[in-house]
Amino acid sequence: MNGPPPPTTRPVDIAGLRVALVGPLPPPDGGIANQTVQLARLLRESGAEVELVQVNPVQPAWLASLRGLRGAARLPPYLWRLWRAAGRAQLLHVMAHSGWSWHLHTAPAIWIARLRGKGVLVNYRGGEAMDFLNRSAALVRWSMRHVHALIVPSAFLAEVFTLHGMSAQIVPNVIDLARFHPPADAPPHAAILVARHLEPLYDQATALRAFAIVRRSLPHAHLTLCGEGPELGRLQQLALDLDLGEALHFTGRLDNATMAALYRQSDLALNASLADNMPNSILEAWASGVPVVSTDVGGIPYLVRDQVNAVLVPPRNPEAMAQAMLAILQSPEHGRALARAGLAETQRYAWRQVAPLLTAQYRRVLRRPPASGYTALVSRMLFPLHELLKRHTSVALRKRMEQTQWWPQSRLESLQLTRLRALLLHASEHVPYYRQLYARLDFDATRVRDLSQLSRLPILTKADINRHRTDFIADNAGPLQRFNTGGSSGEPLIFFQGKARVSHDVAAKWRATRWWGVDIGDPEALMWGSPIELNAQDRWRTRRDRMLRSLLLPAFDLSPARLDDYVSKLQRLRPAMLFGYPSALCVLARHAQGKHIRLDRLGIKVVFVTAERLYEEQRTLLEQAFGAPVANGYGGRDAGFLAHECPEGGLHITAEDVILEIVDPQGAPVAPGETGAIVVTHLASGDFPFIRYATGDVGALDTRPCVCGRGLPLLKRVEGRVTDFVVARDGTVMHGLALIYVLRDLPQIRAFKIIQESLDITRVLLVSVSGLPPSLRIDIISQFRARLGASVDIVIEEVTEIPAEASGKHRYVISKVATN
Repeated sequence: MNGPPPPTTRPVDIAGLRVALVGPLPPPDGGIANQTVQLARLLRESGAEVELVQVNPVQPAWLASLRGLRGAARLPPYLWRLWRAAGRAQLLHVMAHSGWSWHLHTAPAIWIARLRGKGVLVNYRGGEAMDFLNRSAALVRWSMRHVHALIVPSAFLAEVFTLHGMSAQIVPNVIDLARFHPPADAPPHAAILVARHLEPLYDQATALRAFAIVRRSLPHAHLTLCGEGPELGRLQQLALDLDLGEALHFTGRLDNATMAALYRQSDLALNASLADNMPNSILEAWASGVPVVSTDVGGIPYLVRDQVNAVLVPPRNPEAMAQAMLAILQSPEHGRALARAGLAETQRYAWRQVAPLLTAQYRRVLRRPPASGYTALVSRMLFPLHELLKRHTSVALRKRMEQTQWWPQSRLESLQLTRLRALLLHASEHVPYYRQLYARLDFDATRVRDLSQLSRLPILTKADINRHRTDFIADNAGPLQRFNTGGSSGEPLIFFQGKARVSHDVAAKWRATRWWGVDIGDPEALMWGSPIELNAQDRWRTRRDRMLRSLLLPAFDLSPARLDDYVSKLQRLRPAMLFGYPSALCVLARHAQGKHIRLDRLGIKVVFVTAERLYEEQRTLLEQAFGAPVANGYGGRDAGFLAHECPEGGLHITAEDVILEIVDPQGAPVAPGETGAIVVTHLASGDFPFIRYATGDVGALDTRPCVCGRGLPLLKRVEGRVTDFVVARDGTVMHGLALIYVLRDLPQIRAFKIIQESLDITRVLLVSVSGLPPSLRIDIISQFRARLGASVDIVIEEVTEIPAEASGKHRYVISKVATN
């Protein structure tokens, strides 16, 4: 069964948000109308300002009877109300449906939101979506190009939209568990309830025929039909023909309180519909502790587990429907088991569970990149021209990635397998290193049928590449660019990248940047780089960076005078985004704090950090100093752009381009969620393949989805490089944090670096405030020995400064002892 993911990240915070909620209101009390009213109330209780724009205002009886005319009469005042509400709101939340409702209500709301420059979220509902989109998909897509988020209440509707080239995220219906709840005590009396409007779509005629069959075995059974509709006369006549008499009761329209009480008086809820999505009647029955029998149409099999929390039967089959009802009514324990399972399922539809999913989509709409101004000029024209001149395909790739990020994980894995097979086959035909490797292993790339078969190949190390560098170059490779890593974790790496690899990494980074409502062309400052990189900043790059409003602040020399200069440059630029090593940005933040300079007034929207492990205290410092959220990124020149944090806190893997494995010291996959070495296959690296490349990092995968709705898998954590772990004298492996915590909060120490030279010697470089007191020196040695071993020699060296690595990074711990 496909249900909503558990909300595991950011808390709900929509206080002050101005929402124009567009949708029908009762009467009649249909599912969409009731959800609109309920959603407005819940949003207001959460602190949002909600303005309702009703699409079905009450009309005079004579006008309401003229079907075509009533729609035309409603349209002008609706458009006027919509235009005014859009001017006041920050976003429009449009409750959408099939047929003329889409064309008269939803499509105008989308276009008015666009004209007003406001965000728009379409909340599509209804089990007739398949037929509607089969007829009108082209028209729907024409309007949907301007929608910032599409949400649906079920996996069924998400699949329907996917079939028509549109991505939808699942935000399920909300059930009021305070109103709908089980009775304290209700002895069985064979009371059956049908809680759908009297319309042909819901096929109450079959329900009546099934009930007549039930009465042959249970003469005391009673059926209640709720609601009103055009089928009333026909159903009353059918009831006479079936001689149902007083065993059948038509209630007419009921208010919500009466409806909830009626559920609690029932022993079984019946749904006979011919098309459906996620009927509230089933959820309400579950919440009321009532077992359910339903047809297996549309989205119902996505909601219900047959014989677990309900019983499913074919539509228009009164005999099967009657047998299912009798099985429950004649076996109370069976009915109670179904009811218990259904009641447990309803917890997924409580507001506390649904609210994080909805607010994640609201934040997505509100954080959309700028659609006008200089930023839009750069992102839509100047940067695409720049990429075209460099023969990069990053623009098209980014647009495709913004679609594939919403694919379900199964579809992404299918894409990975297709691309993996192409890469492995290409390597066997064009790359000398892999031709020889495949022959040695008797590995046939054409027989790869599953991602797990990738593990038949050995793990690739930096040493392998450095020893056989020219053999990794494909014989049909295009122009290649030489790269190298800084070697801060040990052996430097020299390798090559083709234009396809560069294009994919640019596109992945670009997509992740846009998650945060910023785009290429927004003012940005980058605090990283080494002297080697800076020498490459020629005139062309200088002009390009000026066009892109990009400022490079070298991170390899952070003297007080240079930091003063950086602060001044930031104050002049007022960047929308800041990129950098977390350690270097923290140095800048502390420097500004020491001089009482406010960095939170620069207008920075997001701080992107990468290339180092991000510690929680660093995140806290940076968020407080810059007044902006911190987004963690993971990747490198060698392995590629691997993962990035979304605004909901999920560290999403770039699954379209990379296959990321977590393995143990023997190279075998670890259990999901467990920590191990990170191994990467870059699927766009055909010119110089990286297949099962050991990054030197340690991390774990997350098995839970992110509330943002993206299908991209998640990293639970990246714990650092292998060299960030230290080994005690007895062989125990521990993260460097075990030693960092000893020094981090000591006021006498301004900076430090720990270097484990061997199992017997660990050096500690310290920059003290005014000399390290002997007692503190003894305490540090004692605490280090308690962790590493009593015989380990702890050498403390006081220095005036701790230089950065050649790459400009600042690392707290380096271990030269192998951990495996």
